[in-house]
Amino acid sequence: MPACRLPSCLALVLLSACAGGPSAPSAAYTQAFERAAQQDSMRSECDWNVRYAPVAPKDASVAQLQAIATARLAALQLTPVWTLSMPGSEAHAFVDSAQDRAGLQLLLSIVLPAMERYPAGVFARTGLRHVVLVKDLSVDGQRRLAMPAPEIDSVVYADNLLAALCPAGMELRVHHEYYHFIEYRLFNDFYYRDPAWLALNPPGTAYGQGGATAYGKGFQNLGHPQPALVSLYAAYGPEEDKAEVFGWMMTPAYALRLQQWTAFDPALLAKRQLLMDVLRSKTDSY
Repeated sequence: MPACRLPSCLALVLLSACAGGPSAPSAAYTQAFERAAQQDSMRSECDWNVRYAPVAPKDASVAQLQAIATARLAALQLTPVWTLSMPGSEAHAFVDSAQDRAGLQLLLSIVLPAMERYPAGVFARTGLRHVVLVKDLSVDGQRRLAMPAPEIDSVVYADNLLAALCPAGMELRVHHEYYHFIEYRLFNDFYYRDPAWLALNPPGTAYGQGGATAYGKGFQNLGHPQPALVSLYAAYGPEEDKAEVFGWMMTPAYALRLQQWTAFDPALLAKRQLLMDVLRSKTDSY
């Protein structure tokens, strides 16, 4: 896979993110941007050549971008929400500034085609009604890019210095968090230890203490670290294992590698098949 040296990529992305703005970014913003890039858990597995087409002209206002999102999500029987009010979570709404216009444009360029990859009926059958689109999301003080919110029939996606991060890695997160939503709808539990899933693991497979324990450690989500696990993050818990396989399966920039690994990893193949069956069971044509 083509490699990208971080300083070069960072300079290019920062320039493109700020192009057309009225002034150069502040030193604090630049430092935060660089820190986010260095801490991006997906950067080692990123194909930096994969880019997502803008959803509107570069000078589109936030209101125009929101109208585009509303129309495209309506075709999927989904409704966008532009604010978030949940205990333990904090986020801000987009305003019509140059920085927010660029951030929302980038977020929509990834989230909208990701949601449009699903077969008809999936969202209605899983009870998803809303897609929350915000910026600066944090959960219990931890910076986040996405989270499931089944209590409000939603998934949440955020611009959190997204321009510094792997674009395809953000799409993987879109699908990953939606699978957490599906899992909750199936079992009324984010952390259900599904015996059918656990039975697919080779003897001796051990999980960690949950995905939250990976945050804040410069974690790099390397692919296929051992048989039956699609990624290192999958090892943090069976709930993350499922969501990771689903995310790799649904993201074109990662799906080919997953398919290649399943050719010689029967446990991973079985996991992929189980999740494909779950997805098919929620479609109108099943």
